[in-house]
Amino acid sequence: MSAGATQGAPQALDPVTQEILAYAFSDIAEEMAVVEYRSSFSPIIREMIDFCCCAFDREGRMIAHSETIPAQLGLMQFTLASALEKHGPLQPGDVVLANHPYMGGTHTPDLQLFMPAYVDGELVGYTGSIAHHIDVGGRLPGTESTENTELYQEGLLFPAVKLVDGGKRVEPLFQVIAANVRDPDATLGDLEAQIAACRRGVERFSDLCERYGRETVVAAMEALLEQTSERARAEFASWPDREVYVEGYLDDDGTGTGDPVKIAARVRVIDGELHVDVSDSAEQVGYGVNVPWASTHAATYFAVRAFVGSEIRQNDGLTRHVHIHCPEGKILRPRFPAAVSARHLTVQRLSSLLCDALGDLLPDRAVAAGQVSFPAFTFGATDPRTGRFTILADILGGGGGARRDAPGDDAIDTYTSNCALLPAEVAELEYPWRIERTELIEDSGGEGAQRGGRGIRRDYTLLAEESVGPYYIEQSKPELTAPGREGGGRAKPARVRLRRTDGTWEELRTKGVMRMRRGETISFESAGGGGFGKAD
Repeated sequence: MSAGATQGAPQALDPVTQEILAYAFSDIAEEMAVVEYRSSFSPIIREMIDFCCCAFDREGRMIAHSETIPAQLGLMQFTLASALEKHGPLQPGDVVLANHPYMGGTHTPDLQLFMPAYVDGELVGYTGSIAHHIDVGGRLPGTESTENTELYQEGLLFPAVKLVDGGKRVEPLFQVIAANVRDPDATLGDLEAQIAACRRGVERFSDLCERYGRETVVAAMEALLEQTSERARAEFASWPDREVYVEGYLDDDGTGTGDPVKIAARVRVIDGELHVDVSDSAEQVGYGVNVPWASTHAATYFAVRAFVGSEIRQNDGLTRHVHIHCPEGKILRPRFPAAVSARHLTVQRLSSLLCDALGDLLPDRAVAAGQVSFPAFTFGATDPRTGRFTILADILGGGGGARRDAPGDDAIDTYTSNCALLPAEVAELEYPWRIERTELIEDSGGEGAQRGGRGIRRDYTLLAEESVGPYYIEQSKPELTAPGREGGGRAKPARVRLRRTDGTWEELRTKGVMRMRRGETISFESAGGGGFGKAD
Protein backbone atom coordinates (compact mmCIF):
# COMPACT_ATOMS: atom_id res chain seq x y z
CA MET A 1 0.00 0.00 0.00
CA SER A 2 1.38 3.42 -0.91
CA ALA A 3 2.22 5.86 1.87
CA GLY A 4 -0.83 7.56 3.29
CA ALA A 5 -3.34 5.42 1.36
CA THR A 6 -6.02 3.60 3.30
CA GLN A 7 -8.51 1.04 2.04
CA GLY A 8 -11.55 2.82 0.63
CA ALA A 9 -10.18 6.36 1.21
CA PRO A 10 -9.77 8.24 -2.08
CA GLN A 11 -6.54 9.90 -3.13
CA ALA A 12 -6.84 13.15 -5.04
CA LEU A 13 -7.65 12.24 -8.63
CA ASP A 14 -4.95 14.36 -10.22
CA PRO A 15 -4.13 13.90 -13.93
CA VAL A 16 -1.12 11.70 -13.19
CA THR A 17 -3.09 9.34 -10.95
CA GLN A 18 -5.91 9.28 -13.49
CA GLU A 19 -3.55 8.29 -16.30
CA ILE A 20 -1.82 5.64 -14.19
CA LEU A 21 -5.16 4.06 -13.34
CA ALA A 22 -6.36 4.26 -16.94
CA TYR A 23 -3.35 2.19 -17.99
CA ALA A 24 -3.88 -0.09 -14.99
CA PHE A 25 -7.40 -0.90 -16.17
CA SER A 26 -6.02 -1.86 -19.58
CA ASP A 27 -3.37 -3.95 -17.86
CA ILE A 28 -6.10 -5.83 -15.98
CA ALA A 29 -7.71 -6.88 -19.27
CA GLU A 30 -4.35 -7.76 -20.81
CA GLU A 31 -3.23 -9.82 -17.82
CA MET A 32 -6.55 -11.66 -17.87
CA ALA A 33 -5.86 -12.46 -21.53
CA VAL A 34 -2.42 -13.86 -20.68
CA VAL A 35 -3.94 -16.12 -18.04
CA GLU A 36 -6.56 -17.39 -20.45
CA TYR A 37 -4.05 -17.82 -23.26
CA ARG A 38 -1.73 -19.89 -21.08
CA SER A 39 -4.48 -21.88 -19.36
CA SER A 40 -6.74 -22.80 -22.28
CA PHE A 41 -7.08 -26.30 -23.66
CA SER A 42 -7.98 -25.70 -27.30
CA PRO A 43 -5.66 -24.48 -30.07
CA ILE A 44 -8.38 -22.12 -31.31
CA ILE A 45 -7.77 -20.12 -28.12
CA ARG A 46 -4.15 -20.75 -27.20
CA GLU A 47 -2.77 -20.69 -30.77
CA MET A 48 -5.30 -18.78 -32.87
CA ILE A 49 -6.19 -16.17 -30.20
CA ASP A 50 -9.96 -16.33 -30.75
CA PHE A 51 -10.92 -14.78 -27.41
CA CYS A 52 -11.12 -11.47 -25.56
CA CYS A 53 -11.08 -10.26 -21.96
CA CYS A 54 -12.66 -7.08 -20.60
CA ALA A 55 -12.98 -4.99 -17.46
CA PHE A 56 -16.20 -3.13 -16.63
CA ASP A 57 -17.29 -0.59 -14.05
CA ARG A 58 -19.93 -1.45 -11.48
CA GLU A 59 -22.70 -0.30 -13.82
CA GLY A 60 -21.54 -2.77 -16.48
CA ARG A 61 -19.93 -0.23 -18.81
CA MET A 62 -16.76 -1.41 -20.54
CA ILE A 63 -13.64 0.42 -19.41
CA ALA A 64 -10.92 -1.72 -21.02
CA HIS A 65 -10.44 -4.73 -23.27
CA SER A 66 -7.57 -6.96 -24.32
CA GLU A 67 -5.98 -6.44 -27.73
CA THR A 68 -6.91 -9.84 -29.12
CA ILE A 69 -9.87 -10.30 -31.50
CA PRO A 70 -11.74 -7.19 -32.73
CA ALA A 71 -14.83 -9.26 -33.58
CA GLN A 72 -15.65 -9.00 -29.87
CA LEU A 73 -14.92 -5.26 -29.71
CA GLY A 74 -17.24 -3.56 -27.25
CA LEU A 75 -20.02 -6.13 -27.51
CA MET A 76 -19.62 -7.86 -24.14
CA GLN A 77 -21.35 -5.00 -22.37
CA PHE A 78 -24.53 -5.88 -24.30
CA THR A 79 -24.46 -9.37 -22.77
CA LEU A 80 -23.51 -8.11 -19.34
CA ALA A 81 -26.47 -5.71 -19.48
CA SER A 82 -28.77 -8.67 -20.17
CA ALA A 83 -27.23 -10.59 -17.27
CA LEU A 84 -27.66 -7.68 -14.85
CA GLU A 85 -31.23 -7.12 -15.99
CA LYS A 86 -31.95 -10.76 -15.20
CA HIS A 87 -30.03 -11.18 -11.96
CA GLY A 88 -29.46 -7.68 -10.63
CA PRO A 89 -25.94 -6.89 -9.39
CA LEU A 90 -23.95 -10.13 -9.23
CA GLN A 91 -22.96 -11.25 -5.76
CA PRO A 92 -19.52 -12.24 -4.45
CA GLY A 93 -18.49 -15.61 -5.84
CA ASP A 94 -20.96 -15.55 -8.75
CA VAL A 95 -19.99 -16.46 -12.30
CA VAL A 96 -22.56 -15.99 -15.08
CA LEU A 97 -22.40 -17.92 -18.35
CA ALA A 98 -24.04 -16.52 -21.49
CA ASN A 99 -23.95 -17.08 -25.24
CA HIS A 100 -27.48 -16.34 -26.48
CA PRO A 101 -27.22 -14.36 -29.76
CA TYR A 102 -30.51 -12.60 -29.05
CA MET A 103 -29.46 -11.55 -25.55
CA GLY A 104 -26.36 -9.58 -26.50
CA GLY A 105 -24.30 -12.55 -27.70
CA THR A 106 -22.54 -13.31 -30.98
CA HIS A 107 -22.85 -16.90 -32.15
CA THR A 108 -23.34 -19.83 -29.81
CA PRO A 109 -19.70 -21.09 -29.74
CA ASP A 110 -18.65 -17.76 -28.18
CA LEU A 111 -19.19 -18.45 -24.48
CA GLN A 112 -19.08 -15.38 -22.24
CA LEU A 113 -18.32 -15.42 -18.50
CA PHE A 114 -18.75 -12.55 -16.06
CA MET A 115 -17.54 -12.23 -12.46
CA PRO A 116 -18.11 -9.35 -10.01
CA ALA A 117 -15.21 -7.64 -8.22
CA TYR A 118 -16.01 -6.85 -4.58
CA VAL A 119 -13.67 -5.03 -2.23
CA ASP A 120 -14.59 -4.82 1.48
CA GLY A 121 -18.11 -5.89 0.64
CA GLU A 122 -18.59 -3.16 -1.98
CA LEU A 123 -19.02 -3.79 -5.71
CA VAL A 124 -16.21 -2.14 -7.68
CA GLY A 125 -16.69 -3.58 -11.18
CA TYR A 126 -16.90 -6.72 -13.27
CA THR A 127 -14.50 -8.84 -15.25
CA GLY A 128 -15.47 -10.76 -18.36
CA SER A 129 -14.13 -13.26 -20.86
CA ILE A 130 -15.46 -14.35 -24.24
CA ALA A 131 -13.90 -17.30 -26.06
CA HIS A 132 -14.73 -19.35 -29.12
CA HIS A 133 -15.24 -22.97 -28.05
CA ILE A 134 -14.52 -25.61 -30.62
CA ASP A 135 -17.96 -27.20 -30.21
CA VAL A 136 -21.14 -26.48 -28.25
CA GLY A 137 -23.28 -29.19 -29.80
CA GLY A 138 -25.68 -28.72 -32.67
CA ARG A 139 -26.17 -30.61 -35.91
CA LEU A 140 -22.53 -30.59 -37.11
CA PRO A 141 -19.04 -30.90 -35.61
CA GLY A 142 -17.84 -27.47 -34.61
CA THR A 143 -21.45 -26.22 -34.32
CA GLU A 144 -21.30 -23.40 -36.85
CA SER A 145 -22.36 -23.73 -40.48
CA THR A 146 -23.76 -21.47 -43.17
CA GLU A 147 -26.31 -24.23 -43.86
CA ASN A 148 -28.00 -23.94 -40.47
CA THR A 149 -31.55 -22.67 -40.89
CA GLU A 150 -32.52 -21.82 -37.30
CA LEU A 151 -30.84 -21.04 -34.02
CA TYR A 152 -31.91 -24.34 -32.49
CA GLN A 153 -29.49 -26.16 -34.83
CA GLU A 154 -26.60 -24.19 -33.36
CA GLY A 155 -26.03 -25.99 -30.09
CA LEU A 156 -26.48 -25.12 -26.44
CA LEU A 157 -28.06 -21.79 -25.50
CA PHE A 158 -27.16 -20.12 -22.20
CA PRO A 159 -29.46 -17.16 -21.39
CA ALA A 160 -27.17 -15.63 -18.73
CA VAL A 161 -27.26 -18.50 -16.22
CA LYS A 162 -25.12 -18.91 -13.10
CA LEU A 163 -22.24 -21.31 -13.63
CA VAL A 164 -20.99 -20.57 -10.11
CA ASP A 165 -23.44 -19.36 -7.46
CA GLY A 166 -21.97 -17.64 -4.41
CA GLY A 167 -18.70 -19.51 -4.83
CA LYS A 168 -20.35 -22.90 -5.31
CA ARG A 169 -20.13 -24.55 -8.72
CA VAL A 170 -23.47 -25.44 -10.24
CA GLU A 171 -22.43 -29.01 -10.99
CA PRO A 172 -25.61 -30.03 -12.88
CA LEU A 173 -24.87 -27.29 -15.43
CA PHE A 174 -21.32 -28.55 -15.92
CA GLN A 175 -22.77 -32.03 -16.42
CA VAL A 176 -25.29 -30.80 -18.99
CA ILE A 177 -22.50 -29.10 -20.94
CA ALA A 178 -20.29 -32.19 -20.88
CA ALA A 179 -23.18 -34.36 -22.11
CA ASN A 180 -24.03 -32.11 -25.06
CA VAL A 181 -20.70 -31.26 -26.70
CA ARG A 182 -18.48 -33.41 -28.87
CA ASP A 183 -15.24 -32.70 -27.01
CA PRO A 184 -16.15 -32.19 -23.34
CA ASP A 185 -12.53 -32.14 -22.17
CA ALA A 186 -11.82 -29.16 -24.44
CA THR A 187 -15.00 -27.28 -23.57
CA LEU A 188 -14.74 -27.75 -19.82
CA GLY A 189 -11.01 -27.04 -19.86
CA ASP A 190 -11.53 -23.80 -21.73
CA LEU A 191 -14.32 -22.77 -19.36
CA GLU A 192 -11.94 -23.26 -16.44
CA ALA A 193 -9.40 -21.06 -18.23
CA GLN A 194 -12.04 -18.35 -18.60
CA ILE A 195 -12.92 -18.59 -14.90
CA ALA A 196 -9.22 -18.29 -14.03
CA ALA A 197 -8.89 -15.21 -16.23
CA CYS A 198 -11.89 -13.52 -14.62
CA ARG A 199 -10.59 -14.38 -11.16
CA ARG A 200 -7.22 -12.79 -11.98
CA GLY A 201 -9.02 -9.63 -13.04
CA VAL A 202 -10.91 -9.53 -9.74
CA GLU A 203 -7.60 -9.92 -7.86
CA ARG A 204 -6.08 -7.02 -9.78
CA PHE A 205 -9.07 -4.79 -9.04
CA SER A 206 -8.52 -5.58 -5.37
CA ASP A 207 -4.81 -4.76 -5.65
CA LEU A 208 -5.59 -1.38 -7.19
CA CYS A 209 -8.07 -0.57 -4.42
CA GLU A 210 -5.52 -1.52 -1.78
CA ARG A 211 -2.95 0.79 -3.31
CA TYR A 212 -5.06 3.79 -4.30
CA GLY A 213 -8.25 3.42 -2.29
CA ARG A 214 -11.55 1.98 -3.47
CA GLU A 215 -13.27 5.32 -4.00
CA THR A 216 -10.34 6.61 -6.03
CA VAL A 217 -10.43 3.57 -8.31
CA VAL A 218 -14.18 3.89 -8.82
CA ALA A 219 -13.84 7.61 -9.51
CA ALA A 220 -11.04 6.92 -11.99
CA MET A 221 -13.31 4.63 -14.01
CA GLU A 222 -15.94 7.35 -14.31
CA ALA A 223 -13.30 9.96 -15.16
CA LEU A 224 -11.80 7.69 -17.83
CA LEU A 225 -15.15 7.24 -19.54
CA GLU A 226 -15.90 10.96 -19.43
CA GLN A 227 -12.45 11.86 -20.73
CA THR A 228 -12.84 9.40 -23.61
CA SER A 229 -16.33 10.71 -24.29
CA GLU A 230 -15.10 14.31 -24.60
CA ARG A 231 -12.28 13.29 -26.93
CA ALA A 232 -14.59 11.17 -29.07
CA ARG A 233 -17.12 13.97 -29.50
CA ALA A 234 -14.37 16.41 -30.41
CA GLU A 235 -12.93 13.97 -32.95
CA PHE A 236 -16.27 13.28 -34.59
CA ALA A 237 -17.11 17.00 -34.65
CA SER A 238 -13.92 17.59 -36.66
CA TRP A 239 -15.03 15.24 -39.43
CA PRO A 240 -16.68 16.59 -42.62
CA ASP A 241 -20.41 17.26 -42.45
CA ARG A 242 -21.61 15.11 -45.32
CA GLU A 243 -23.19 11.71 -45.83
CA VAL A 244 -21.29 8.80 -47.35
CA TYR A 245 -23.08 5.79 -48.82
CA VAL A 246 -21.42 2.44 -49.53
CA GLU A 247 -22.68 -0.95 -50.61
CA GLY A 248 -21.19 -4.37 -51.27
CA TYR A 249 -22.30 -7.95 -51.57
CA LEU A 250 -21.87 -11.36 -50.03
CA ASP A 251 -21.37 -14.10 -52.63
CA ASP A 252 -24.71 -15.65 -51.68
CA ASP A 253 -27.13 -16.28 -48.81
CA GLY A 254 -25.02 -18.99 -47.19
CA THR A 255 -25.83 -21.87 -49.52
CA GLY A 256 -22.77 -21.53 -51.73
CA THR A 257 -25.07 -20.89 -54.69
CA GLY A 258 -27.51 -18.22 -55.78
CA ASP A 259 -27.50 -14.44 -56.07
CA PRO A 260 -25.30 -11.99 -54.14
CA VAL A 261 -26.72 -10.49 -50.94
CA LYS A 262 -26.53 -6.74 -50.41
CA ILE A 263 -24.85 -5.07 -47.43
CA ALA A 264 -25.10 -1.28 -47.33
CA ALA A 265 -24.41 1.62 -44.98
CA ARG A 266 -24.90 5.39 -44.74
CA VAL A 267 -22.45 7.23 -42.52
CA ARG A 268 -22.78 10.77 -41.21
CA VAL A 269 -21.70 12.89 -38.23
CA ILE A 270 -24.41 14.99 -36.61
CA ASP A 271 -23.53 17.27 -33.65
CA GLY A 272 -20.47 15.25 -32.67
CA GLU A 273 -22.32 11.92 -32.86
CA LEU A 274 -21.54 9.31 -35.53
CA HIS A 275 -24.62 7.77 -37.14
CA VAL A 276 -24.40 4.56 -39.17
CA ASP A 277 -27.57 3.48 -40.95
CA VAL A 278 -27.52 -0.06 -42.36
CA SER A 279 -31.24 -0.20 -43.14
CA ASP A 280 -30.66 -0.56 -46.88
CA SER A 281 -29.04 -3.95 -46.37
CA ALA A 282 -30.83 -7.14 -47.39
CA GLU A 283 -33.63 -8.75 -45.44
CA GLN A 284 -32.57 -11.57 -43.12
CA VAL A 285 -31.83 -14.79 -44.98
CA GLY A 286 -32.84 -18.36 -44.30
CA TYR A 287 -29.31 -19.55 -43.51
CA GLY A 288 -26.56 -18.92 -40.98
CA VAL A 289 -25.00 -15.68 -42.24
CA ASN A 290 -27.34 -13.34 -40.36
CA VAL A 291 -25.64 -11.07 -37.82
CA PRO A 292 -26.76 -10.63 -34.20
CA TRP A 293 -27.26 -6.99 -33.28
CA ALA A 294 -24.29 -6.97 -30.89
CA SER A 295 -21.97 -8.20 -33.64
CA THR A 296 -23.23 -5.49 -35.99
CA HIS A 297 -22.11 -3.04 -33.32
CA ALA A 298 -18.70 -4.73 -33.00
CA ALA A 299 -18.13 -4.51 -36.77
CA THR A 300 -18.98 -0.81 -36.66
CA TYR A 301 -16.84 -0.15 -33.60
CA PHE A 302 -13.86 -1.73 -35.35
CA ALA A 303 -14.12 0.59 -38.35
CA VAL A 304 -14.52 3.59 -36.08
CA ARG A 305 -11.56 2.49 -33.94
CA ALA A 306 -9.41 2.22 -37.07
CA PHE A 307 -10.09 5.85 -37.97
CA VAL A 308 -10.16 7.72 -34.66
CA GLY A 309 -6.58 6.78 -33.81
CA SER A 310 -4.85 5.53 -30.70
CA GLU A 311 -5.34 8.76 -28.73
CA ILE A 312 -8.94 7.72 -28.02
CA ARG A 313 -9.31 4.60 -25.92
CA GLN A 314 -11.75 1.82 -26.73
CA ASN A 315 -14.39 1.92 -24.02
CA ASP A 316 -17.97 3.00 -23.40
CA GLY A 317 -16.91 6.63 -23.59
CA LEU A 318 -16.26 6.18 -27.30
CA THR A 319 -19.02 3.78 -28.26
CA ARG A 320 -21.79 5.84 -26.61
CA HIS A 321 -21.33 8.32 -29.47
CA VAL A 322 -21.73 5.72 -32.22
CA HIS A 323 -25.39 5.14 -33.15
CA ILE A 324 -26.42 2.31 -35.45
CA HIS A 325 -29.81 2.32 -37.13
CA CYS A 326 -31.55 -0.72 -38.58
CA PRO A 327 -35.06 -2.19 -38.32
CA GLU A 328 -35.53 -5.76 -37.14
CA GLY A 329 -35.81 -8.40 -39.82
CA LYS A 330 -32.69 -7.34 -41.70
CA ILE A 331 -29.57 -9.48 -42.19
CA LEU A 332 -27.74 -7.15 -39.79
CA ARG A 333 -30.53 -7.28 -37.19
CA PRO A 334 -32.42 -10.55 -37.61
CA ARG A 335 -35.45 -11.72 -35.70
CA PHE A 336 -35.25 -14.73 -33.41
CA PRO A 337 -34.73 -17.61 -34.19
CA ALA A 338 -32.82 -16.86 -37.40
CA ALA A 339 -29.56 -18.81 -37.73
CA VAL A 340 -26.42 -16.76 -37.09
CA SER A 341 -23.52 -19.17 -36.54
CA ALA A 342 -21.51 -18.10 -39.63
CA ARG A 343 -22.22 -14.43 -39.04
CA HIS A 344 -18.53 -13.56 -39.27
CA LEU A 345 -18.63 -13.61 -43.07
CA THR A 346 -21.17 -10.79 -43.02
CA VAL A 347 -19.42 -8.98 -40.16
CA GLN A 348 -16.22 -8.87 -42.22
CA ARG A 349 -18.03 -7.50 -45.26
CA LEU A 350 -19.67 -4.80 -43.14
CA SER A 351 -16.36 -3.81 -41.54
CA SER A 352 -14.71 -3.54 -44.95
CA LEU A 353 -17.52 -1.37 -46.30
CA LEU A 354 -17.47 0.92 -43.28
CA CYS A 355 -13.70 1.37 -43.64
CA ASP A 356 -14.35 2.30 -47.28
CA ALA A 357 -16.99 4.81 -46.18
CA LEU A 358 -14.76 6.41 -43.55
CA GLY A 359 -11.93 6.46 -46.09
CA ASP A 360 -14.19 8.46 -48.41
CA LEU A 361 -15.03 10.80 -45.53
CA LEU A 362 -11.37 11.10 -44.44
CA PRO A 363 -9.33 10.43 -47.59
CA ASP A 364 -5.98 11.19 -45.96
CA ARG A 365 -6.52 8.13 -43.72
CA ALA A 366 -7.90 5.82 -46.44
CA VAL A 367 -6.51 2.44 -47.46
CA ALA A 368 -7.63 0.05 -50.18
CA ALA A 369 -9.98 -2.76 -49.22
CA GLY A 370 -8.58 -5.93 -47.72
CA GLN A 371 -9.84 -9.44 -48.36
CA VAL A 372 -12.84 -10.80 -46.49
CA SER A 373 -12.79 -14.25 -48.08
CA PHE A 374 -12.22 -15.85 -44.65
CA PRO A 375 -11.63 -19.53 -45.58
CA ALA A 376 -12.57 -21.52 -42.48
CA PHE A 377 -13.70 -25.00 -41.50
CA THR A 378 -14.31 -27.35 -38.57
CA PHE A 379 -13.78 -31.01 -39.50
CA GLY A 380 -14.51 -33.81 -37.05
CA ALA A 381 -12.56 -37.08 -37.23
CA THR A 382 -11.52 -39.92 -34.94
CA ASP A 383 -7.75 -39.98 -34.54
CA PRO A 384 -6.54 -43.54 -35.31
CA ARG A 385 -3.52 -43.01 -33.07
CA THR A 386 -5.59 -42.45 -29.92
CA GLY A 387 -9.20 -43.34 -30.70
CA ARG A 388 -10.17 -39.83 -29.58
CA PHE A 389 -12.73 -37.80 -31.53
CA THR A 390 -11.16 -34.53 -32.60
CA ILE A 391 -12.37 -31.36 -34.29
CA LEU A 392 -9.80 -29.51 -36.37
CA ALA A 393 -10.52 -25.83 -36.97
CA ASP A 394 -8.44 -23.44 -39.00
CA ILE A 395 -8.84 -19.96 -40.46
CA LEU A 396 -6.80 -18.56 -43.32
CA GLY A 397 -5.80 -14.95 -43.64
CA GLY A 398 -5.42 -13.23 -46.98
CA GLY A 399 -4.31 -10.00 -48.59
CA GLY A 400 -4.54 -6.69 -46.79
CA GLY A 401 -5.37 -3.50 -48.64
CA ALA A 402 -2.53 -1.36 -49.95
CA ARG A 403 -1.83 2.02 -48.40
CA ARG A 404 -0.85 5.24 -50.08
CA ASP A 405 2.76 4.70 -49.10
CA ALA A 406 3.06 0.93 -48.65
CA PRO A 407 1.88 -2.36 -50.15
CA GLY A 408 -0.82 -4.42 -48.51
CA ASP A 409 0.18 -6.98 -45.91
CA ASP A 410 0.35 -10.61 -47.00
CA ALA A 411 -1.62 -13.44 -45.42
CA ILE A 412 -3.26 -11.52 -42.57
CA ASP A 413 -6.64 -12.08 -40.97
CA THR A 414 -8.10 -8.69 -41.75
CA TYR A 415 -10.56 -6.30 -40.06
CA THR A 416 -12.42 -7.78 -37.09
CA SER A 417 -10.79 -11.18 -37.23
CA ASN A 418 -7.07 -11.07 -36.30
CA CYS A 419 -6.85 -14.82 -35.69
CA ALA A 420 -3.50 -16.54 -36.11
CA LEU A 421 -2.95 -19.39 -38.57
CA LEU A 422 -2.89 -22.73 -36.79
CA PRO A 423 0.75 -23.95 -36.70
CA ALA A 424 1.25 -27.01 -38.89
CA GLU A 425 3.11 -28.73 -36.05
CA VAL A 426 0.12 -28.37 -33.74
CA ALA A 427 -2.31 -29.55 -36.43
CA GLU A 428 -0.29 -32.68 -37.13
CA LEU A 429 0.46 -33.45 -33.48
CA GLU A 430 -3.09 -33.09 -32.18
CA TYR A 431 -5.24 -34.07 -35.17
CA PRO A 432 -5.25 -36.82 -37.82
CA TRP A 433 -4.31 -34.44 -40.62
CA ARG A 434 -1.18 -33.56 -42.58
CA ILE A 435 -0.51 -30.03 -43.82
CA GLU A 436 0.76 -30.57 -47.36
CA ARG A 437 1.56 -26.94 -48.13
CA THR A 438 1.23 -23.40 -46.81
CA GLU A 439 2.25 -20.75 -49.32
CA LEU A 440 1.58 -17.25 -50.56
CA ILE A 441 -0.36 -16.91 -53.82
CA GLU A 442 1.70 -14.79 -56.17
CA ASP A 443 -0.04 -11.92 -57.99
CA SER A 444 -3.25 -12.39 -55.95
CA GLY A 445 -3.22 -8.80 -54.72
CA GLY A 446 -4.55 -5.98 -56.86
CA GLU A 447 -2.09 -4.07 -59.03
CA GLY A 448 -1.25 -0.45 -58.36
CA ALA A 449 1.40 2.04 -57.39
CA GLN A 450 1.26 -0.01 -54.20
CA ARG A 451 0.16 -3.61 -54.69
CA GLY A 452 -2.47 -5.33 -52.59
CA GLY A 453 -1.46 -8.02 -50.12
CA ARG A 454 -1.23 -11.64 -51.21
CA GLY A 455 -3.61 -14.43 -50.27
CA ILE A 456 -2.55 -17.77 -48.90
CA ARG A 457 -3.04 -21.38 -49.98
CA ARG A 458 -3.13 -24.26 -47.53
CA ASP A 459 -3.73 -27.96 -48.28
CA TYR A 460 -4.93 -30.48 -45.67
CA THR A 461 -4.76 -34.26 -46.18
CA LEU A 462 -6.91 -36.54 -44.04
CA LEU A 463 -5.15 -39.38 -42.21
CA ALA A 464 -8.26 -40.75 -40.46
CA GLU A 465 -10.77 -43.07 -42.08
CA GLU A 466 -13.41 -40.36 -42.47
CA SER A 467 -14.09 -36.73 -41.63
CA VAL A 468 -17.27 -34.67 -41.72
CA GLY A 469 -17.68 -30.97 -41.15
CA PRO A 470 -18.74 -27.56 -42.46
CA TYR A 471 -16.53 -25.19 -44.43
CA TYR A 472 -16.94 -21.87 -46.21
CA ILE A 473 -15.23 -19.12 -48.17
CA GLU A 474 -16.32 -15.73 -49.48
CA GLN A 475 -15.18 -13.53 -52.37
CA SER A 476 -15.16 -16.39 -54.85
CA LYS A 477 -16.62 -14.14 -57.57
CA PRO A 478 -14.08 -11.88 -59.34
CA GLU A 479 -16.46 -8.92 -59.35
CA LEU A 480 -16.87 -9.11 -55.54
CA THR A 481 -13.22 -9.22 -54.49
CA ALA A 482 -11.41 -6.38 -52.72
CA PRO A 483 -11.44 -3.26 -54.92
CA GLY A 484 -8.50 -0.92 -55.25
CA ARG A 485 -8.46 2.77 -54.35
CA GLU A 486 -7.44 5.78 -56.44
CA GLY A 487 -6.89 3.70 -59.55
CA GLY A 488 -5.56 0.58 -57.87
CA GLY A 489 -6.59 -2.82 -59.19
CA ARG A 490 -9.05 -5.37 -57.83
CA ALA A 491 -7.71 -8.50 -56.11
CA LYS A 492 -7.96 -12.11 -57.25
CA PRO A 493 -10.76 -14.30 -55.81
CA ALA A 494 -10.74 -17.17 -53.32
CA ARG A 495 -11.51 -20.80 -54.07
CA VAL A 496 -11.74 -24.24 -52.46
CA ARG A 497 -10.93 -27.58 -54.12
CA LEU A 498 -10.81 -31.27 -53.26
CA ARG A 499 -8.15 -33.72 -54.47
CA ARG A 500 -9.41 -37.26 -54.67
CA THR A 501 -7.17 -40.23 -53.90
CA ASP A 502 -6.61 -40.79 -57.63
CA GLY A 503 -5.00 -37.34 -57.87
CA THR A 504 -7.84 -35.58 -59.69
CA TRP A 505 -8.95 -32.14 -58.49
CA GLU A 506 -12.57 -31.08 -58.05
CA GLU A 507 -13.83 -27.50 -57.62
CA LEU A 508 -16.17 -27.25 -54.63
CA ARG A 509 -19.00 -24.84 -54.05
CA THR A 510 -17.99 -22.06 -51.72
CA LYS A 511 -19.99 -23.19 -48.69
CA GLY A 512 -21.19 -26.56 -47.55
CA VAL A 513 -20.64 -29.69 -45.49
CA MET A 514 -17.82 -31.97 -46.60
CA ARG A 515 -17.43 -35.72 -46.09
CA MET A 516 -13.84 -36.75 -46.77
CA ARG A 517 -12.08 -40.10 -46.92
CA ARG A 518 -8.56 -41.11 -45.93
CA GLY A 519 -5.98 -39.73 -48.32
CA GLU A 520 -8.15 -36.97 -49.77
CA THR A 521 -6.88 -33.39 -49.66
CA ILE A 522 -8.87 -30.19 -49.32
CA SER A 523 -7.22 -27.00 -50.54
CA PHE A 524 -8.25 -23.47 -49.56
CA GLU A 525 -7.05 -20.32 -51.33
CA SER A 526 -7.87 -16.94 -49.82
CA ALA A 527 -8.35 -13.73 -51.78
CA GLY A 528 -5.90 -10.87 -52.09
CA GLY A 529 -6.17 -7.21 -51.12
CA GLY A 530 -6.86 -4.21 -53.33
CA GLY A 531 -4.12 -2.07 -54.82
CA PHE A 532 -3.61 1.66 -54.18
CA GLY A 533 -2.97 4.17 -56.96
CA LYS A 534 -2.40 3.60 -60.66
CA ALA A 535 0.45 1.33 -61.62
CA ASP A 536 3.29 2.97 -63.56
